[in-house]
Order: sequence, then structure tokens, then C-alpha cells
Amino acid sequence: MRLKTQMLRTLGISLLAFVVIMLIVLFPRKIDLTLDGNLIVATYDASMEQFVANIKQFFVDVFQNQSLGYSRFSGETAGEAVIRAMGKSLAVIGAALVLGFIFGILKGIADYKLSKTRFNILGHWTTWIFQSMPDFFVLLIIQWFIIDHLPFIRFFAPDGWQSFALSSVLVSLYPIVYIASLTSASLAAQEGKLYLLFAKAKGLSNRIILFKHMLRNSMGTLLTQLPTLLVYILSNLLMVEIFRNYPGAAWRLYTAIDYNTYEGTGQDFEAGIIIGITFCIMLLILLVQWISHVAKKYYDPI
Repeated sequence: MRLKTQMLRTLGISLLAFVVIMLIVLFPRKIDLTLDGNLIVATYDASMEQFVANIKQFFVDVFQNQSLGYSRFSGETAGEAVIRAMGKSLAVIGAALVLGFIFGILKGIADYKLSKTRFNILGHWTTWIFQSMPDFFVLLIIQWFIIDHLPFIRFFAPDGWQSFALSSVLVSLYPIVYIASLTSASLAAQEGKLYLLFAKAKGLSNRIILFKHMLRNSMGTLLTQLPTLLVYILSNLLMVEIFRNYPGAAWRLYTAIDYNTYEGTGQDFEAGIIIGITFCIMLLILLVQWISHVAKKYYDPI
């Protein structure tokens, strides 16, 4: 499939997914609560007229009023809330992508080298054990350990370098082991290839062969996994931000839903903020997917 066709197809799928999410967010969800003796009666009346009115009002706010609506916090618009929250999370996401990719490759190289020694338990085994456990469980254990045993770390710091760095490291842990397993498998699959035998016959050192030839041939496979890395990061971002009370996009999205067990969506449901953050995340995923397509075309032009 041509690169342009792939990129347009990805764009179409992303736009379709965003439209579906937007329609779900704008669907009427107001619940009327009345008291019948000692019972609280919830009445839900969703009409197509109200649904259409919500959609029209949203587009009027966006294109005429140039606003995403209100924010539950006084003195702040929904657009300002989206920009501030996305700014904090984008720094974490970007750092986690870099950390996951670089340290994942280094861990994969270490796993590959240790697989040929008696210390294989420190290589493939550690990666396998980490991957075999649910990522949310691992994150909970690590966060508990930091809080309970490392008091010098300002775990709940709302700002400063510790707040940013700690969030980035936590959400990059699973991407690291994921890239490590792919790197190790890709390097092992190249053993015995003719170009490696030719390079050894020329007298090249094992280090040059590994980094200049084997790792370069693995880059196409690794770069095409950037969308998967981003999915891992986004899936862990909510847990880290909620647990640490970090005011990023995932935390703000969670509060904007305003869900409670008594009436479902609460009175502070912020549709504009949900749609705004979803749109920004869609653009981020789309950009990473395009980078992956370009990388695949560059390293595997066939």
C-alpha cells in the first residue's frame, strides 16, 4: 500500500473514531431526581430533539463563539483547561516515548547478549516476568514502594521537575520491556545471516556488527511499534495521574466525566473539555501513526 494511501486511511479512521466519541459525549444524559416518600426516583428522558440541539449548540460555541464551553472551576474556560492539561501530559508522554524507546533498545541488547551466558536470568527472564504481570498491578506496587520506602522522593509533588520526571519514568516502564523483547527477538532472528558472516570475515568487531548492522536492520521493526508504545503510555497515564493527583490530561478527562454511583453523570459534566482533550489525543495518535508509516516506508520500501 502506498504511503499516501496509508496516511489518508489512518486519517479517515481517526476522524471517524473522533466523531463517534463526540456524538456519545453530546448524547443527552440529564437525570431528574425526585423524592417519592423515602425513595429517590431517577427519571431519564433522552429525546432526539435534545440530542440534535446539543450538537447544534456545540458547533455554535466552537465556530461562532470560539469556545468549548464552561469549566467547573471559576475564571477558567474549557479551552484553557484543555491547553493546560494537555501541556502537562504532553511533556510526560514525549519523555516516556523517548525513555521507552532508548532504554528498551538498551535492555533488549543486554537481553540478547546475556542469553548467550549463564546470566540469562538477568536478561530475558526479567523482561518476561515484568511482561507477564498486569501493568496496573506493577505500577501500583512501584508507587506503593516509593511512598512507603523512599520518603525523600516528593511523590505527590504537583509541580517541579520531580512531578514531571517521576510521572514520565512510571509510564515508560512497560514500554521499556515491550521494546526490549522486540529488540532481543529481532537481533536473535538475524543470527547466521550471510551479511553477518561477511562482516565477520572482513574482521569487523562484534560491537560494530551489532550496532551498525544488526541494530540498524531492527530499526524498521522497532519504529513501527511507536503507536503501540503510545497506547501503553496512554493506558497507564490515567492511573499515574489519578494516583499522584497530577493535573494532566488524563486526570482532567476523568474529572470532566464527573461520574458517581448514584446518578451516573453528575451535574459538572464538561462535554467541551472531554471533546477537546479527546481531539488532542487523536491528533497525537495520528501523528505517531504517520511517523510509523514513514519509518516503515524508509526501512522497508518494498
